[in-house]
Amino acid sequence: MPTATATHARLDALEHLSRWVPPVGAFLAGGGPVVLLGFSNGGYEVATVAGYGVALWWLVLVGFLTGALPRPAPTTGGRVVLGSLLALAVWGGISLGWSADAERGLTEVARMVVAGGTLLLGMSAVRAGHARVLAGGVFAGLSAIVAAAVLSRLQPDLFPAAGTTAEFLATRERTSWPLNYWNAIAAAGAMALPLGIALAARARHTWTAALAVAPVPVLVLGIAFTLSRGGIVAAACGLLALLLTVAPRPVVLRTLVGPAIGAATVVGAAWRSPALVDATGGAAQSDAGGRVIAVAILATAGVALLQAGWTTADRAWWTPRLPRPRGRRVVAAAVAAAVVAVVLAAVVAGAPDRVSQAWDDFRVPTVSATVANAGGSDRLGSISGNGRYQVWSGAWDAASAHPLAGIGLGSWESWWNPRRADTGFVRNAHSQPFELAAELGLIGGLLFLAVVGIPLLSGLVSGLRRRALASDAALVAPALVAFCVALLIDWNWQISAFAVAGMTLAAVAVARPHPDATTAPGAAPSGPSGRRRAMVRTVAIALVSVGSIAVLSTALVAPQAVDASRAAAARGDTTEAAARAADGAAAADFAASPLLQLATVREQQGRLAAAASAARAATRRTPDDWRPWFVLARVETARGRDRQAVTAFRRARQLNPNSKLLAP
Repeated sequence: MPTATATHARLDALEHLSRWVPPVGAFLAGGGPVVLLGFSNGGYEVATVAGYGVALWWLVLVGFLTGALPRPAPTTGGRVVLGSLLALAVWGGISLGWSADAERGLTEVARMVVAGGTLLLGMSAVRAGHARVLAGGVFAGLSAIVAAAVLSRLQPDLFPAAGTTAEFLATRERTSWPLNYWNAIAAAGAMALPLGIALAARARHTWTAALAVAPVPVLVLGIAFTLSRGGIVAAACGLLALLLTVAPRPVVLRTLVGPAIGAATVVGAAWRSPALVDATGGAAQSDAGGRVIAVAILATAGVALLQAGWTTADRAWWTPRLPRPRGRRVVAAAVAAAVVAVVLAAVVAGAPDRVSQAWDDFRVPTVSATVANAGGSDRLGSISGNGRYQVWSGAWDAASAHPLAGIGLGSWESWWNPRRADTGFVRNAHSQPFELAAELGLIGGLLFLAVVGIPLLSGLVSGLRRRALASDAALVAPALVAFCVALLIDWNWQISAFAVAGMTLAAVAVARPHPDATTAPGAAPSGPSGRRRAMVRTVAIALVSVGSIAVLSTALVAPQAVDASRAAAARGDTTEAAARAADGAAAADFAASPLLQLATVREQQGRLAAAASAARAATRRTPDDWRPWFVLARVETARGRDRQAVTAFRRARQLNPNSKLLAP
């Protein structure tokens, strides 16, 4: 009997533990990739995002084929999103045939492939009935990134990498680490802010409600430390969407009170210290940061306790019963009335003239130099677009000139450099829809709008329906609003940690949960037609997964060869460095970076003729990129071939006439 009892107890314990595996897996699926990519320079480098993508698609392939992961059940909109992503990746791959830089274009294809795998994995978690846990994981991952950014500002001595990033970007007063871009840090905070409030307002447990609002003061401080006007706009749009879509709205308003007070307290404490605002470094910044850390701990604890109190009171019926959400017609009428009132008030106050002046200020690129050197409230009060109007106009000109095929994925920088005038150097168009419209034509722009717009509309519509209380899509809609705004005004899509977070939340909006979450949604189909459909789905999953892994593996060849060559050169082994670069150039016959690395190594070895040959081969692979021509000019100068050096230098200047490096 004792043995049987002990065995039964162990079985009960294992069964209880097994119940925690799916939700923990969903939480890790939401937050793990965000943290992994976020602390790997944001996942910007192709080696990072493609390497992660290979692991992701292997997980999708093995998990779906073995039944370890539930098969996704997308809505009609979800099928359109998946189809649009597939079409976007295929069309982008085809455009490499006329791209000015096929290597860079393949990197962008890899990002699309990773977005597709992320969407499928998120849909699998939703199918298992863990949509909120998945969203909670995303929130935790984004909060961890912003909290690390804030801590690097408050205690800079503990984060030497943050100091290196600030020196490289020459923006110590704007927090950039760990994503290495201040606007991306602000965008991550803008996404997390309304998501945390929504999760807290609709939390099923007291402890989850408390944890969801606890990071809000730190998130607001992180956005403030970036001095990002775009991040503030994205956060404001997300909070507005929160009030319109998440019900019951009185609970949402009540949930906002504690975090607002806590955030104001923390930001006020930080902003009173010039050492923190200007990031002066040294003991003064660390001492001030220590005081703010104490205030932040008290604020987060107070916010969490207040929310826990509200939730406990609701559970015990100590608070008045709140009304059910109103119908979408009533909400729409209220929103329309509010918009009309704001417009009338603006007209009375003379807003049209001010808007016209603001638009003129936004379009003047020369203001950007003043704005870039301004600090604190001076910068936040500026309307300058920092050259965005010119860049967006250039992208639209490219799309208009090539409306069907575009200029080719990865070609934006090469197309823009000869045409830019007053704006500084940019590698991306600072707007993903505009950039894709330029590179892939209007079809590419529309496909991308479908990828990000359908989940957004699905969430917003769900929030305005009568059954909004039962909708998980409405919970993520405010975060998706911030996500789309950030993509519209900046190049955050290339920050893969941010893109993965957005696509994971998109899965919540366009996937269906299983009707009975306690039942495994992978039952074998019955009947011949059911088995045929299952076989077709299995073959499709296998083909797409294998194709995705092949694309990602190809994208890894050139960067891995360059990294290996640089590592060997750093050790002083130039022979190994040259061999690695040559192997990469042969394996990736479309990529110029291994050839440029080979030219550099040959130059170090004193083999100038071989260096010139490698640089010349790089110019043939990317003839519209100024860098290979500049390297060729440098090598030919060292060889004493002045005429060839001048010809190469003139070509480099022709491709990038406004570069200070190439100034006469």
